[in-house]
Amino acid sequence: MNFFKTFFSLLKKAYFSWNRNDPYARSATIAYYTLFSLPSLLIIVVTIASYFFKRQAVQGRITDEIGEFIGPDSANAIEAIVANAALSGDSTWAIIVGVALLLFGATGVFFQLKKAMNNIWNVAAKKSNFLQLLLDRVISFGMVLVIGLLLLVSMVISALLAILSDHIDQFAPGVTGFMVDVTNFFISFLIVTTLFAAVFKLLPDIKIRWRITYLGAVLTTILFLIGEKILGFYFGSSEPASVYGGASSVVLLLLWVYYTCLILFFGAEFTVQFALHRNEKVVPNKYGEPAIYQEMEKLEQKRVQLQEEKKIIDTLKSNLDLEEEKQNRDKKDSAEK
Repeated sequence: MNFFKTFFSLLKKAYFSWNRNDPYARSATIAYYTLFSLPSLLIIVVTIASYFFKRQAVQGRITDEIGEFIGPDSANAIEAIVANAALSGDSTWAIIVGVALLLFGATGVFFQLKKAMNNIWNVAAKKSNFLQLLLDRVISFGMVLVIGLLLLVSMVISALLAILSDHIDQFAPGVTGFMVDVTNFFISFLIVTTLFAAVFKLLPDIKIRWRITYLGAVLTTILFLIGEKILGFYFGSSEPASVYGGASSVVLLLLWVYYTCLILFFGAEFTVQFALHRNEKVVPNKYGEPAIYQEMEKLEQKRVQLQEEKKIIDTLKSNLDLEEEKQNRDKKDSAEK
């Protein structure tokens, strides 16, 4: 009984904190960045996975996964973008610039997600120089590699399951399909949970144990899978993108990322509340600091700005008083004459 009471208390606190941090605006921002980062991100992930599997197989797997969320038509449109995108250039410099732009675009969404995670944990990145900015991009690229690794693991396990099911099918044909479906579900659950845990652990500028992030990631995954079914029903019944015609794929992608970010931020808020409940020691790492420091600095800058504006207003008021006094004096002199 105490477990459920504590759990619902944490959910309540997480909701109020989630709502206070304005998740809707942040989700919309990340959805916008995702629209431009997704092609670069998928190109890099496909390129990495293509070293181990055929490119067509990798693209097909990604299309199937995305199609479960936003529909096959939108997924095929994204696959076409990845298939048609390629680095081209007649010189080495052109290729280098192309790779740099590709990496910059692919890490953009994680860079924004990092800022959102810092806000949830009430920390802020220290004033960055070029090296700090480069490090943030490297961490973001690390998340791209994590996605590629998880995709590889998923494909390897799926291949092993296919081989195993062929052998089992010879002895128990009726059991094979059910076992494969159940196993694929648990594998997908584990992979998605690992991805969420990596976001909670690696992106914010804090020190936190994997155990805490995994517990928060489990709840996030459950909410994500529930939201997936609800969104699938919503997209299938109301067809929200039908009014946009040729842009429907873009609209569905934005909606899916938007709702996914809402769930992700709630999971992060729950992780914060769970860490507080467990008296977990969570401190900024060497690249971050408590957000209150920068807030106080901003308040001090605002105070100085207000003082300067007050001086200007006082000067203008003094000039107006002098002008009014001069006008009154002139009127008095004219009346005496």
